[in-house]
Amino acid sequence: MEQMVSAEALRESEALHRITLQNMSDAVFITDDAGAFTFICPNVDVIFGHSQDDVRTMGRISRLLGANLIDPAELRRRGELRNIEHNIETKDGRTRCLLVHAKSVSIRGGSILYACRDITERKESERALSRNEQRLTLTLEAAGAGTWDWEASTGTITWSPEMQRILGDAAGILPPSFEAFLNRVHLSDRDRVARTMTSAMQQGDLYETAFRLSGSDSVERWVIAKGRGLKNGRPIRMLGVFVDVTDRHRVELALQELSGRFLSAQEQERSRLARELHDDVGQRLAMHAVETSILRQRANDGHDVRAGLATLANGLADSGTRLHQFAVSLHPARLEQLGFNGAIHHMCQDISEARGIDIDLSVVTLPEELPAHVTLCLYRCVQEALHNVVKHSGSSRASVTFSADADTITLRVMDEGMGFDPADLRPKDSLGLVSMRERARLVSGRLTLTSKRGEGTCVEVQVPLHPNQTPSL
Repeated sequence: MEQMVSAEALRESEALHRITLQNMSDAVFITDDAGAFTFICPNVDVIFGHSQDDVRTMGRISRLLGANLIDPAELRRRGELRNIEHNIETKDGRTRCLLVHAKSVSIRGGSILYACRDITERKESERALSRNEQRLTLTLEAAGAGTWDWEASTGTITWSPEMQRILGDAAGILPPSFEAFLNRVHLSDRDRVARTMTSAMQQGDLYETAFRLSGSDSVERWVIAKGRGLKNGRPIRMLGVFVDVTDRHRVELALQELSGRFLSAQEQERSRLARELHDDVGQRLAMHAVETSILRQRANDGHDVRAGLATLANGLADSGTRLHQFAVSLHPARLEQLGFNGAIHHMCQDISEARGIDIDLSVVTLPEELPAHVTLCLYRCVQEALHNVVKHSGSSRASVTFSADADTITLRVMDEGMGFDPADLRPKDSLGLVSMRERARLVSGRLTLTSKRGEGTCVEVQVPLHPNQTPSL
């Protein structure tokens, strides 16, 4: 009776093992020391695509898994070799990645048990994750962004290499901690930043704040921090991104300063025009009005007023000329009336006569149809450059040269004056250059300034003739 029960239990056990082997995704083999199969699991086709008969025909496991998968001596010494990653080719030619365990056994006439698990999908997911992490890292580095992870239960913080750079600690000497971070925050911002981040951690909320960091390298940086506190009844962790916006902040400050300087220059120009109109044209017209009254009285008294009328006519003509000059300085109507070449010639002639300097103008054959915004840019650059020659150079001579090739118009305005070191140029003295540079930029051009003390100055403007084309170097 006991023998019958034992036999039945053995059959049930074998059936259970058979069902388990048939339904598991792993493939199991047993071989002798020479690698000949003594057992082949029934579901070998799930991974390899080969049937049991196919594998049995192969005879040895080296034909299925390849030679030299394991070191027999090491297996005997250790008894088990785990987590061997190995690529195989299936019956239909696909490549699969396996995780192989080898174990010394003594069963079914064999001595080595192999368990093979297909980890192809896991490896592909790991590779995809790795690629995504690399892309994220490159994106964060390109954006000047660092990341940090604050574990609430332990207070442990980890941060990325870019975060270390932002903190002025590229070598990673500073141990990551919230206190170490706060010590780098500018004193004026420290309490606000601590309250913002601590509250986000406690409430499990989003946070965003901007502040200054005084790095370990003694460099002050502007930072925008964004992140979220995670909470499950109680705080769990905080994840955050720090973006270094120092360069952007400097640009914004520079733009604010430049805007203020332009407004100031605009007001100064308006004041100058008001003074000119009042002190020159206005007084001239007032004088002409007095002369007119005198002439009227003299005519009523029977006097000859022809000479006085001639003088008055000349004065009115001169006043008209002055008003015309003001109008031209405000808007170069000559560009529309005379064309680009004629307008440039007249401007150089006017400045030469008014300021007493010799201007040598050379204009090669330019394209007949130049866009209006290009001609206006070049006209204003000549005007501003010659104004600088008169105001700053001390030179009695200047040259204005236009040249062109198939792609680019080049303007050069040169003088023989005192020159200067461009590195010493003060912001308040460079507004005209900024204006010319901005005008050139708006037509995809470029301004280059060359000067040396005692050797004069050259302003060069290159403007492309074709849209979206940058002048060649």
